[in-house]
Amino acid sequence: MEKDIFEASLTPEMLEKMRGDALVTGEGTTGYGPLDRSPQALEANLKAPTFDNERMWRLLRGSYDIHLHGGPSSTTQRLYDEIDLAIHACHMELGGFVSKNHDSPSTRSMKLAQKVVDKWAEEHNKKKVELFGGVVLNHAVGGLNPEAVISAYRLGGKYVWLPSLDANHHRRVVGQGEGQGIDLIDENDNLVPKMKDILKLIANTDMVLGVGHQSTKERLIVVKEAVKMGLQRIEINHVNFPMVWLTPEQCKMFADLGAYIGIYAMEMGIYYKLEDVIAIYKAVGPERIVFASDCGVTGFPHPVDAMRRLIAAFLYRGVPDEHVKLMCQSNAYNLLH
Repeated sequence: MEKDIFEASLTPEMLEKMRGDALVTGEGTTGYGPLDRSPQALEANLKAPTFDNERMWRLLRGSYDIHLHGGPSSTTQRLYDEIDLAIHACHMELGGFVSKNHDSPSTRSMKLAQKVVDKWAEEHNKKKVELFGGVVLNHAVGGLNPEAVISAYRLGGKYVWLPSLDANHHRRVVGQGEGQGIDLIDENDNLVPKMKDILKLIANTDMVLGVGHQSTKERLIVVKEAVKMGLQRIEINHVNFPMVWLTPEQCKMFADLGAYIGIYAMEMGIYYKLEDVIAIYKAVGPERIVFASDCGVTGFPHPVDAMRRLIAAFLYRGVPDEHVKLMCQSNAYNLLH
């Protein structure tokens, strides 16, 4: 065999990735123990505890996926429709989930899905799962359109997400139609008038403000103004997503303003390492973090399994169960109720 065969596993990039993975190194509480084969280590491994799977399942049961994507959708192919996701979440005994659709409100479809899954729960002797929807203020609903917020609220909507795919920052980063998107602030860094109107409506209805695809400056200006107006429910979406990445220090800044910090599972192992979100957890603390899958796109895991993996990853890193429970159950419940 030739000696100069390329060994991908020994490239600096791959070594960095592998050595930062608790499942590979045996760090944390996986039960594998360190890759040490000395006599002392071998003897210690005889009595090394294995990971208790029930810890993971217990935390998954009752958890809330604060952000997933169910079909149908006009923007991309979805893995499952919202009814399929609701039934599976009920089967796995989740507390509930929030369905986000970029191009049309999810409020009405969630009411219909709730009716279907409640019947399924009764027929299968399962605890009912809570479903929530809302509206994303993209061009499809008129952009920064107060009427869209009113309509979502009157149908029982819980979330108002700021522009996502149509945000100018999003378009700038992906190189698609910059200047044709939606800005929330003007050239003097003041909120545009319609954004102020929308914040007033959210404050009056006690809905959740979802802040996601904007620049860091836009997000900060919006959140500060929202707090001044008395908004009680604010979530900073997917802070570990590359186009809207926030440092641990920036996450703490938003948390100190009263916002919840959303750590999402979809990008784990693709766009970020586990240590990146552990650093956010250490900076912010578990009291202001919510978990979500952000899954539902073909090619990514089922949302429930993505949540399970995120929960397990934090447990493997030695995060206490009660802290994980706050992030995957209690905080989301409080944000939604």
